[in-house]
Amino acid sequence: MTFSAVAHVAIVVRDMAASIAWYERVLGFERSGEAKEGPPEAGHPRQLLKHPDSGFVLGIHEPHRRSDDLFDPSRTGLDHVAVHVSERADLDAWSARFDELGVEHSPVRDAGYAEFVSVFDPDRIAWELWWAKPS
Repeated sequence: MTFSAVAHVAIVVRDMAASIAWYERVLGFERSGEAKEGPPEAGHPRQLLKHPDSGFVLGIHEPHRRSDDLFDPSRTGLDHVAVHVSERADLDAWSARFDELGVEHSPVRDAGYAEFVSVFDPDRIAWELWWAKPS
């Protein structure tokens, strides 16, 4: 048995409107619909975003009862989300876009086998734009 691809990633946020606006403005996601899982009275608002170029789907959830803590990668759970870019030059283009938008991000880093730039959403969830070096 194998996996063919990631179906989606779902994150919990403190402010759905602010997060949706950030993902649209910074990473280019578009709204693709409201998730309809479970009875509304038992759940919490859920929005689906889809990236128009890659088809990557992101679920954003805002629980009714939540902690106002920011994301902390030192806790057990998610550390970051990494997405591939096609060419090394894409990292520079993304970095320039983040600068233009005034969005906090890392410099382009070299991990030996890959290079990446990290950007942080309003809840400090880290996203890496990742370019794998040719083998």
